[in-house]
Amino acid sequence: MNSMILVMALSVGQGPGGAAPVTPGSPFPAVRVQGTGGPPLVLPGLIPMAIPGQPGMPPMVPPMPPATGNGTTPGAPGAPAAEEAPKADKQDEEKKPDTPEPPIYLLERSLKDTWLGKTMADHNLKLYGWSAMSYTLSTTSNSNLPVTFNDQPNKYQLNQNWIQFDKTIDPTKGEFQWGFATSTILPGTDARFTLARGLFDQQLREGRNGGPRDYPIDLYQAYFQAFLPNLGGNGTTVKVGRFSTHCGYELVQAVDTPFVSRSYLFQYNPFTHTGIWAVTQLNDTWSVGNGVALGSDNFIDSANRLTGLGQIKWAPPDGKTSVIFNTVVTRPRFDVAENFAFYNVYNLQVVHKCTDKLTYVVDAAFSHMDGVPNVGSATWYGAANYFIYKVTDKLTSTLRTELFHDTKGIRTGFKGLYTEVTYGVAWSPVPGVIIRPNIRFDHNNQSRAFEGDRSMLTGALEMIFRW
Repeated sequence: MNSMILVMALSVGQGPGGAAPVTPGSPFPAVRVQGTGGPPLVLPGLIPMAIPGQPGMPPMVPPMPPATGNGTTPGAPGAPAAEEAPKADKQDEEKKPDTPEPPIYLLERSLKDTWLGKTMADHNLKLYGWSAMSYTLSTTSNSNLPVTFNDQPNKYQLNQNWIQFDKTIDPTKGEFQWGFATSTILPGTDARFTLARGLFDQQLREGRNGGPRDYPIDLYQAYFQAFLPNLGGNGTTVKVGRFSTHCGYELVQAVDTPFVSRSYLFQYNPFTHTGIWAVTQLNDTWSVGNGVALGSDNFIDSANRLTGLGQIKWAPPDGKTSVIFNTVVTRPRFDVAENFAFYNVYNLQVVHKCTDKLTYVVDAAFSHMDGVPNVGSATWYGAANYFIYKVTDKLTSTLRTELFHDTKGIRTGFKGLYTEVTYGVAWSPVPGVIIRPNIRFDHNNQSRAFEGDRSMLTGALEMIFRW
């Protein structure tokens, strides 16, 4: 779907002091000294998150879900229609009978007439992926943090070499089915933000100066799933393993998100959970999701805490509006012994189709945690509004504006209200290729978050090759 995303966000409040940032599901918050530089270098998931392998750069943070293997978020608003991957089940979009088949790219075309390709097709197995890369110009010299994923100024980045292998299920068939999905960044700079504690996270300490590797790998998702047709009104889909979070509108997978740079709202909330997640379609309009996990952005590790996952979705099949409310609820207290952050998240998403070409989206979230060393209780919250306009089948124009308040600086490393405006286009000259230039302006009303300045201007060129 080609569209234009016009984003305007609302968020309120201001906050005190400048504690170190906390990244989703990270370990101990290193309290940073307020100053002109970035927060201290800390492993992802720690309170102050810094850029991997880049000394003196601001904190770094974890990401979200993969292209079709997500769990609830829809396809990227900024990706041209011809290039969109199937909608992520994050928004639990069901495939309609009249939905056209997704395009077939290089790898699947190459295997199509072979014994392997036919065997995979007979068993509903799919293997595909893409390579996403970018170059960013910036008014900063060493780091764009706390802006991600294009955090390296005036440099080329191979953001993600994404490999998806899955056996999909189709709930519309109304019969028992089983499947699985694996989503791997192999390798890519984005993996520095998405790695979960307890799963290959040693790479976050194996780079320069004890920081993250430049190009780590991440098994971003790995889960089994089953469709149980007789459980609930129209059946229930159950996942077990590591899966992307159901919260938030943007995604980790490059083909399903509007820009190479992510919103603060996306970056500083959960990316993945390890546990069980079940979505029940009560009827054609309502669905509910329930699950339990070990936390946020952690795998099977000593830093685990029982965490509840919830979702309720209203989406009339012939309506123009859908509403989703998501929660991540645990005992929201920093674990000092394990040096790990456990926090609650409440997320609301509203999507309204204004015309055949224009769609409006609002994504808002509130998160909080107690017991942060040297800080106590902390909150971070914000909202982003999107207008998605389809220019042509090959061109998408996108504008995103956002307000994000890090009241005590434990997420980004700098307290204050962030204002962010991003504009760009997504052009698909031929199937399998997406070119996305964009320009972005960031401002913090209280702290000098950008290498001693309150503001930062960046321009990025991203190219995605699907295969």
